[in-house]
Amino acid sequence: MRRAREGNGRRRGQTKRRLTIKDIARALSVTPATISKALRDGTDISVETKERVKKFSQKMGYRPSLLARSLINKRSKIIGVLVPDLRISFFSEAVRGMYEEASKKGYQCVFLVHDELEAREKEKLEFLYDIHADGILLNAAGGKTNYPLFQKMSQEGIRFVCWDRSLDAFDFPTVRIDDFQASFKLTSKIIEEGRKRILFLGPRTRVSVLRDRFAGYRSALRENGVSYRPELVVDSFRSIEHSYGKVLETIRRRVHFDAIVSIGGLVTYGAGKAILESKKRVPEDVIIGEFGDDDIVYKLGVPFYSVVQNPQEIGKASTDLLINMIEAKKSYDGSNNIVIDSEIVERWPLSK
Repeated sequence: MRRAREGNGRRRGQTKRRLTIKDIARALSVTPATISKALRDGTDISVETKERVKKFSQKMGYRPSLLARSLINKRSKIIGVLVPDLRISFFSEAVRGMYEEASKKGYQCVFLVHDELEAREKEKLEFLYDIHADGILLNAAGGKTNYPLFQKMSQEGIRFVCWDRSLDAFDFPTVRIDDFQASFKLTSKIIEEGRKRILFLGPRTRVSVLRDRFAGYRSALRENGVSYRPELVVDSFRSIEHSYGKVLETIRRRVHFDAIVSIGGLVTYGAGKAILESKKRVPEDVIIGEFGDDDIVYKLGVPFYSVVQNPQEIGKASTDLLINMIEAKKSYDGSNNIVIDSEIVERWPLSK
């Protein structure tokens, strides 16, 4: 005969309710305040009571509410991290650096992806606000929609550090490479190879990092006596499909180019596919230069120039800066910006 109940009095498949401080207080015939003090090692409670409460709590598998504890201590030890897109190796490597640095210092990271969408960014920010995150490592989606929310959170004591890209109209400290100089050096390196018709590929507005990369490209052309040609500036979203279509269209319109400077790996891979499918040789016909997303660009099987952005260093430095702000209980400003070194390297197919 099938039993209607399990041995613990619950129906088969029924979820067990989470143990609370009130449950422990009821079982030990003390007040919830006594339990709370014992678990927090309060000085106004006897050693015997502390040991009794802790032993019973451990036996019953009690886990304290992180949110409740953060309200009492006014600190959650939680860092929120806003990430644009984890498909891009730069972002995933930076996240690894954040996780490692935060763990060393006793903080937990909550990683949230906004996919470059302001509405999604707002949802993530509100979630971090609701769980009482102590600070936020921000890689903003761009645009001004969420400016009031940034202002509100900052005024209420949540610390912000921007990583990879600064936030317009806010003086939050930023950890990043010098994207203007990196783009200038990358474009100049390609010009030194004798190329004069260099296509700039990718979005070039909205966020600081994109504007700086485009400005560096233009400055390198000017400084090296190469004419700027509007037809060689191709706007593309951060996607393989979109950059593939845009570059293929450019080739079919017979717009000649002998090199590209691309803002990142997904865009570069799409462009490379279009170039190779059009029977152009890399690097003989077209030199490819890009910003540090080597994992996917390697799949093209061709050599390319890459800006090494040291994402793990960016992740660690930004986390360290944010925790310093949290511990000091004060905000820093743009005078605390950190610039991480970058360099231009030549990558070769992994099979070589």
